[in-house]
Amino acid sequence: MKYEISKFSPAKLNLFLEIIDKDKNGYHNLESLMCFCDYGDSISVSRSDDLALEIEGPFSEFLENNENIIMKTISMLQQYADVKINVNIKLIKKLPIASGLGGGSSNAATLLHCIIDLLKIEIKRDFNDFLFKIGADVPFCFYRKTAIVRGKGEKITFLKNKIPELYVLLVNPNIPISTKKTFENLNIKNYEKIKYPDKRMTDRDFLSFLSRKNNDLEAPAIKECDEVRRILDKLNNETNSLLSRMTGSGATCFALYNEKRKLLDAEEIMKKQSNDFWIIKSKLINQL
Repeated sequence: MKYEISKFSPAKLNLFLEIIDKDKNGYHNLESLMCFCDYGDSISVSRSDDLALEIEGPFSEFLENNENIIMKTISMLQQYADVKINVNIKLIKKLPIASGLGGGSSNAATLLHCIIDLLKIEIKRDFNDFLFKIGADVPFCFYRKTAIVRGKGEKITFLKNKIPELYVLLVNPNIPISTKKTFENLNIKNYEKIKYPDKRMTDRDFLSFLSRKNNDLEAPAIKECDEVRRILDKLNNETNSLLSRMTGSGATCFALYNEKRKLLDAEEIMKKQSNDFWIIKSKLINQL
């Protein structure tokens, strides 16, 4: 019998994120190519007589135990599995809050993996619906594989071919952006469907495809936080990036590189831009 399980809880990236339309209930339908980075939070779960949550790490002070998605996930899992869950949870919070990196969704998904494995909880047929009710990005984060995600996050198509595992620089101005305000400022354009190729692509083909896509939330995010524009201008014009873009609803931006030296040079350039920026070197990963 296992008494403790620890798992890595990775940051997710939206390599593109395009808004298709808005339904009659006011919810947006999207299409996004999503993958993970080899940097993120970590979660440990151990058996206990009570339920307890401990949060450490550089961004721990920004989370309230009673409002955290971790506790929401526990509550929903108890109802779903009809079981009382008493565990000690330790979260090392290394990702910024409200940053477009899916930290909360990834933590919820990682916690589920830990508890299901630790307590041998049975997964039922409606599990995907359960995941989506926790959060729109939780199903993708739970399955931990690069995918095209559509709808409101519930339609997931895993890629047949892996994407290039390029180096990536993550830059956040340490300014939270309201997802709600970003969507309120969004002007939906005519959606141009460009299908993701089924064939294996070279790095050049992959980047050519990405260059024809966008993050439609960039422009409204910049209205709320001009630092996003400044970061993207710097990454685009002063580093040897293959592609620079914002992820999710912001404010984290990322730039892709095919050489570690270029990644390190870009890190130094961005550090000189501001001492207040959160800057992390990482790499894209296809599957955990």
